[in-house]
Amino acid sequence: MIDLSIIIVNYNNRQFLADCLNSIYQPGNNLSLEVIFVDNNSSDDSVDFVKQRFPQVRIIQNKTNVGFSKANNKGLAVYQGRCALLLNTDTIVKPGSLGQMVRFLDANQNIGAVGPQLLNTDGTPQHQGALLAKKFWLSNKPVSVDYVLGAALMVRREIVDKIGGLDENFFFSNDDLDWCRRIRKAGWPIYFVPQAQIIHHGGLTTKHFSCKAFVEGFRGGLYFAKKHYGRLVYQIYRFILILGLLIMIPAMLGNKDKLTAYCEILVIAVKGDIKAHYEEDSSAK
Repeated sequence: MIDLSIIIVNYNNRQFLADCLNSIYQPGNNLSLEVIFVDNNSSDDSVDFVKQRFPQVRIIQNKTNVGFSKANNKGLAVYQGRCALLLNTDTIVKPGSLGQMVRFLDANQNIGAVGPQLLNTDGTPQHQGALLAKKFWLSNKPVSVDYVLGAALMVRREIVDKIGGLDENFFFSNDDLDWCRRIRKAGWPIYFVPQAQIIHHGGLTTKHFSCKAFVEGFRGGLYFAKKHYGRLVYQIYRFILILGLLIMIPAMLGNKDKLTAYCEILVIAVKGDIKAHYEEDSSAK
């Protein structure tokens, strides 16, 4: 069995692929690895670029944009490693970091998942917590955490075998928080390992406003609240969201895309339509 499978989900992010893939294949990791590239029907030349420049990469092509969770699950359905790493396209792996994470899991068989120190492009540590979260991303030693970001999240095979992959009711956003909660609920601690470092351009893959991603992010937040905090919290969140949208929508009248998105979110919140919507899916080829 190989040491590590790296699953990369892509949607029109050709500009990041050379740096990301070159950093994975740099010398010094001392690991046997495979890369599974799952493309969500990109309209740029992402797939052709990977085929030509990195023929060793396994490619799965979806005929529609099935979102982050479902695309990662297609990789998790076929990976062969002892460990699996979900990795964003807008990342650059620092030398030796993949080996650091795998060795940490090997040395701590009770730990289920790890995340690296994510760095901004200027080399400063990237914020990984919520507003009131402990600033674990500033620690200089491994620490137990509630979650790590899905931009670079490594799990051991036993996790996938026991709890499965990502919840496909999250199209985009909140999926990593949900998976980490399920991992911890199953009795596996999660650790932040700052000795492993990965540059994360952070949000550049979504810098252009996407109505679909924006709407599904809020839908996922509602679903997450109901799934993990119960009906009362969910209903309170719905009420606050509806009230906030009614206040904000008039200010969006000059922006057609955002007005459409806000109105869609309002309908979702009113109807309680909280599961992800997908286009007709097709088998990977």
